[in-house]
Amino acid sequence: TKPGLDKSKIKYAISHPQALAQCDNYLRLNGITPKPTYDTAGSAKMILASMNGEEFGKMLPEGCTPDNTAAIASDLAGETFGMDCKEQGIEDDDSNFTRFLLLGRGGVVQHL
Repeated sequence: TKPGLDKSKIKYAISHPQALAQCDNYLRLNGITPKPTYDTAGSAKMILASMNGEEFGKMLPEGCTPDNTAAIASDLAGETFGMDCKEQGIEDDDSNFTRFLLLGRGGVVQHL
C-alpha cells in the first residue's frame, strides 16, 4: 500500500488474476474486493504512479485510489516502488509458487 495507509482502509486489492485467485480466502475474510490488472509488480507501480499524478496511475481500476487499494506483489516490487507491506503470507496454499519456463528452437542457455 502507499506508505502510512491504515490496513482498515483497504477496500480493493489489485494484481494479476492468478495472484488474486491464490489469495482468494484472505481477500474474502477481510472484505477486500479483487480487481485484476496485468501483473503483480505493475500493480504496485500503478499505485505509486497514481500517487505521483503520472499518466500510468490513471490505469487503476474503477473505484481504486492509493487511499483504498493494496497491491498483491512481491517484497521486491514493494521495495522498488516504495510501498508499505501490510501483511505477508496471504496465499491460500503456502506451498504454492509460480514457475517460469523458457522454450526456444535453438536452445535458451545463452539467454540466461
